[in-house]
Amino acid sequence: MSDISVDKKSFTQMVLETHGGELVLQCYQCGTCSGSCPVIDEMEYGPRRIINMIQAGMEKEVLASKDMWRCVSCDSCANRCPRGIEITDLMADLRRMAVENGYVHDKEAQFGQAFAETIQTHGRLFEPELLARYYARVLDVPSLIGMVPVGIKMLLKVKLPFVPDNLQDHDALNKVEITESTKPKIATFLSKSKDIKVTSQVLFLFITSIAVAGGLARTIFLWGKDKL
Repeated sequence: MSDISVDKKSFTQMVLETHGGELVLQCYQCGTCSGSCPVIDEMEYGPRRIINMIQAGMEKEVLASKDMWRCVSCDSCANRCPRGIEITDLMADLRRMAVENGYVHDKEAQFGQAFAETIQTHGRLFEPELLARYYARVLDVPSLIGMVPVGIKMLLKVKLPFVPDNLQDHDALNKVEITESTKPKIATFLSKSKDIKVTSQVLFLFITSIAVAGGLARTIFLWGKDKL
């Protein structure tokens, strides 16, 4: 806990400027949030201690923790907080800050980023591409192959789309809450959106081909094994 990467005030102030962190300094550590959290046993610190660490300016410890990725956004903590701290929003802000500062280390973080990129590309969720992006990030092809039987069943029941249902007015989506600080990032994204779309589709086809081939090979192997 002694390795603090930035001055206390700078990190705390950075959190105070986010939507969910304005009231962080008003927390008096009653523990209602941690007591209300349904996944507290899966967390390293819990929301109460995370807020205390933010108050102490412990950037590295907070952003490197798994807690914001374990949060299920149920709002139990925020609804019961006597100080009105929007802890769910705070966790979302911490996830964003962790990604921006290079603390993405968990599969949950990779999934969240893959989810966001898919939404940015199409305006809507396209599940096959989400899976392709996620498994390409974590390089877990065996798990992807293991999901082939489930994927085939979903395709047969028309539960998975073959092509993305792009948002008609995609530009309008990118105009939501544009600020001076986000304009350069949005401009960069729009300039690369076509390349992102093509790359993601090629990636999806490539990984899907590998997964299907692997799934078929596994099925044939198991079938042959039963016959012996």
